[in-house]
Amino acid sequence: MTKAQKWVGFLILSMTGGVIFQVAYIRYVFLEPTYTALGLTGQEYGNIISVFGAVAIVMYFFGGWFSDRFSPKVLVTVALAGTGCADIYLATAPGYWGILAAHVFMAVMGMGLYWSALVKAIGMLGDASEQGRLFGFLEGTRGVISTVVGLIGTAIVAAAVVPSSGVLTLIRIYGTLSFALAALVWFFVTEDEERLAGLRGGAVTLRQLAAAARNKYTWLIGGTIMLMYCFYTTLAYFSPLLQYGYGMSLALIGVIGVVRSYVFQFVAGPVGGVVVDKVTRSSAVFLRWMFAGCGVIAAAFLALPEAVSLKWFALAMMFVLCALVFASRGVYWSTVGEVGIPENQRGGVIGLASGLAYLPDAFLPAVCAWWIGDPGARPAVPQQGGGYHALFVFLLVMAVLGIVVTTATTRVRARELAATRATAPAGGAPLPA
Repeated sequence: MTKAQKWVGFLILSMTGGVIFQVAYIRYVFLEPTYTALGLTGQEYGNIISVFGAVAIVMYFFGGWFSDRFSPKVLVTVALAGTGCADIYLATAPGYWGILAAHVFMAVMGMGLYWSALVKAIGMLGDASEQGRLFGFLEGTRGVISTVVGLIGTAIVAAAVVPSSGVLTLIRIYGTLSFALAALVWFFVTEDEERLAGLRGGAVTLRQLAAAARNKYTWLIGGTIMLMYCFYTTLAYFSPLLQYGYGMSLALIGVIGVVRSYVFQFVAGPVGGVVVDKVTRSSAVFLRWMFAGCGVIAAAFLALPEAVSLKWFALAMMFVLCALVFASRGVYWSTVGEVGIPENQRGGVIGLASGLAYLPDAFLPAVCAWWIGDPGARPAVPQQGGGYHALFVFLLVMAVLGIVVTTATTRVRARELAATRATAPAGGAPLPA
């Protein structure tokens, strides 16, 4: 594989990440218009999203097996085409059970076939010293593509006479883009066949899955991502808070949703990768910083009254939280390469860790919908101590646990490297504690 082929493949693969999950996570930008367009209540939509998350967790376990058994290029192509079909079907608003079936199918395509294959394909493009930058710029490229299509989507929804009809048009566009990217991957992504052939010999077996389950890093990595993912999952529910709690207009909420969900993705993701590679030299140390910052923001929201006069302060705090979350998303999978997990074992570790990492998708959407209720029925200034109070207490606890888990990761790795140096003086330096 030439250098040009490597970076063309990286660009196309990164672009797929900016499209394939758009419909499954469209609530991050258009929460109320989406469930209205699909003919659902907020709680029904939250329940469907939680089922999607539960199926996704199961699929993550299979994803590691698929990524070690089959070509990542083939898996990504099939997943994109399958997601395109689900998107087009969903745009027909097929009723509760049809919508549920479409989300289950999207979970199979996105998490069973696509995600582990993408992580493995990107990780194979560089050595251990490049992992932070590769995954940081993966997140950044995904963010650029998501921002472009998100702004176009916002314009489409805003131009529609009824916002919900604009959402259905947008879902059709996302489906078409998935088909187009499937073709690009198939025709223009080049795999390192020699390296891939060597890894196929280590395809995941039940014994190796059991070994991955015994690997302490599977649980440390998965636990770290799960705790940070709680912050990411709840970002979608800041829109009702800003609209009904702080008095922001619906049009402004749409733009804020794009900035919150996508702009920070392409800005903060690469920055996080560079900081890890050049400053902390450890994604676990960097993530500990991010958890500390997230905890401060959660505590600040607990203390901030819901008042129109404070809306810009609330928006600024939310943007700081977004920067911390997306800087984390850009690097947390780089830990797999940093701690020295062999490439032919990474499929199992990634699959098992992902099942834990994205567990919040299986319960937080339904819980958040229950916490905040129907946002349109909330009074203009809800009483302090309501659903959002519970949400921010929950996030504060997750931040504290995140600091504990990342500290444990750095100390475990430091002990391993110290032991390595004792038997082989040429071993590397331990991670900073």
